[in-house]
Amino acid sequence: MRRGLLPVAAVFILFGLFWGIWAVSTADVAAALGLGPGGFGALLAVALTASAATGAMTASMVERWGTGTTLAVSLVLWAAGLLVMALVGTPWAFATATVVTIAFGGAVDVTINIASAAALSDRPGDLVRFHGLFTAGAVVGAAATALLDHGHWRWQTALVGVAVIALVLAVVCTRVDLPAGEAGESHGLLHALRTIRREGLVVLALVFACSGMVEGGIETWGVLFLRRQLATGVLIGATAYVVGQSLAALSRFFLGPRAGGLGARRGTSIGAAGAAVGLLLLAFGPTPVAMTGLALAAASIALCWPLLVSLAGEGRERPAAVVGGVTSVGYLGLVIGPPLVGGVAEVANLSIGLAALAAIGFFVAVRARRL
Repeated sequence: MRRGLLPVAAVFILFGLFWGIWAVSTADVAAALGLGPGGFGALLAVALTASAATGAMTASMVERWGTGTTLAVSLVLWAAGLLVMALVGTPWAFATATVVTIAFGGAVDVTINIASAAALSDRPGDLVRFHGLFTAGAVVGAAATALLDHGHWRWQTALVGVAVIALVLAVVCTRVDLPAGEAGESHGLLHALRTIRREGLVVLALVFACSGMVEGGIETWGVLFLRRQLATGVLIGATAYVVGQSLAALSRFFLGPRAGGLGARRGTSIGAAGAAVGLLLLAFGPTPVAMTGLALAAASIALCWPLLVSLAGEGRERPAAVVGGVTSVGYLGLVIGPPLVGGVAEVANLSIGLAALAAIGFFVAVRARRL
């Protein structure tokens, strides 16, 4: 089992690397596309809707093919999107490549969530710690992108490196027995979503979606808010994000067992409340307080996703349908989060948009204890 988890761990790190690159580069992406907050949020809504749909279908593919084959195919498709995204020059082609990349990234994410839950869902503290690998990758990705920008390199250069590593890992995944790697029954593409309803997990999925909204909002708008609203440079914005993700990684690595000891419900509640407070500090504080708020929000929300995955997969020998289903619904939350903030920013401003996200965080904090 330990050997089988090594490729999954590597993909967790690589996937975090990509989202760290994305978090620091969002302002550059929006500028390259010539989009304001509303238009950029709409693009993300399309991309993440495609990701949620891909994730829901991926859960059924895992049931049919197993995690190894599904992850290998997903990595190849994701790498292709990354390469196109890095190399194209026209705005429409770049926007299309962004949607495709994020969509197939959803397939990668669902598969590694299923594999890790199959191995560790009965040990929620260890599962939180394992998800810390994603956060550590995000730290490296954000820091590397900031350094590339400082050295006047194109940030797309980092995407080429991610794509090459993804192709190598796709080959590895075909040669190692991953958790839940054996082929199973053939189901319809929406089997995972039907399973959630049949097993009475709709409320859990709703909390998962709201948690995803908060996490997606922080990932997309945190650094962008500092750079655009508070007129900070890329290094300052990236530093705040890196500090936040470093704290998130430390909390997952070292507080994961304690969070697991508190239970998935209480740990999720504490994480969501901390994220809500951090968002309010980011939205309304002066620059030093706002940087602290971003760090607190990123560190706190990091506890929620793995704890909810643990709760969904607990006691299941083949958790593909349930974990894949709630993860896909979580991606629907990611769909709503960025455009929600962008839409409110169009009507009012980004500070009010982040405050709306904080309110959702408080809802998760209250509702998670009653799951």
